[in-house]
Amino acid sequence: MNKQTFSPYKKPGCFALSAALMLISFTAGAGSLPEKDFLSVPTGHGVYELAYDASQNILFAASAPSFEKTKTHGLVYQLNPDTLLATGKIATDRRAFATALDEANHILYIGNTLEGSVSLIDTRSGKEIKTVQLSDISNPQEIIHTREMVLDAKRQRLYVTGVAQKGIIWVIDTQKQQLVATVENVGEYPTGLAVDEEKGRVYSVNGSGELITLDADKPEILNRVKVEAQKKHFFLNIALDVKADRAFITDPDLPDVLVVSLKNGKIIDRIKVINSLAVLYSPGRNEIYITHRNAQVISIVDAQTYKVKASISTTALPNSLALSPDGRTLYASVKQGEKEMGKKPDYIIKVDLDKI
Repeated sequence: MNKQTFSPYKKPGCFALSAALMLISFTAGAGSLPEKDFLSVPTGHGVYELAYDASQNILFAASAPSFEKTKTHGLVYQLNPDTLLATGKIATDRRAFATALDEANHILYIGNTLEGSVSLIDTRSGKEIKTVQLSDISNPQEIIHTREMVLDAKRQRLYVTGVAQKGIIWVIDTQKQQLVATVENVGEYPTGLAVDEEKGRVYSVNGSGELITLDADKPEILNRVKVEAQKKHFFLNIALDVKADRAFITDPDLPDVLVVSLKNGKIIDRIKVINSLAVLYSPGRNEIYITHRNAQVISIVDAQTYKVKASISTTALPNSLALSPDGRTLYASVKQGEKEMGKKPDYIIKVDLDKI
């Protein structure tokens, strides 16, 4: 992938999509819907992950406006979820990429990928209150970049992947607001994270095609399995259906989203789609939402049949996803390509799922 997609996280060569794969046609048979049928509003430059705060009716959008060495600040946009218009901006000392929301305690966690840290924002005051440094920064060439974050509200823990050849997962105590554990030996370049709070399990995927299971009460690795050993996978994101003990896993270098058993790591089925980026599961609607960045498409998939119900064409590159608390509205950040980056703002698209 290009710099705009995952430059903060990438291992050289890992995310490169071949020209052949990028030309694969999208799955036939699903209704294709144009972007003009939906609300889309320009937001700003360098928009990445989203978080919906139902208590304040705010959609947060993290952004890294510039990759220039002298422009290291970030912004978090506060958007009206109905209109997508900005109601405020929160300046951060470091670039903002990933998001995780602790709504009950009014804290928005922001992943500062390039600095290997996490910033904490008070969602009531809109003030940045603390930065938890995770990676050793004494040698700038050896900083371990953060990527994905997931909150275990039940145990008051925030998990953060550290993208390195010898990958790690950091564990932050959300009450003490400090690093309390580092899980090592989680494979090459751990990326996606997901948590099952009730069962006390944290799941991660990595650049070696592994699904790794952690005990959330320890924390320590319980199990690891190479999902499809005959193929070279670089897994990127994971979403869970905890009731059915299944995971949905994306690999941006290969077609299909894998449906994998959380019990044994075996493939249950494949969602026949083009190379995929973000994935999100809605238990209320039993649907899966997927972004296909380079194809400029968002898929809506029936989680029972694994068939694409509808696809939404975008004019730029769909990136991250978020759902409204009632599960009826889907939001996606859409990024400009390299030629337009810095010239045109990234934007958010809002999808009324009841009308699909």
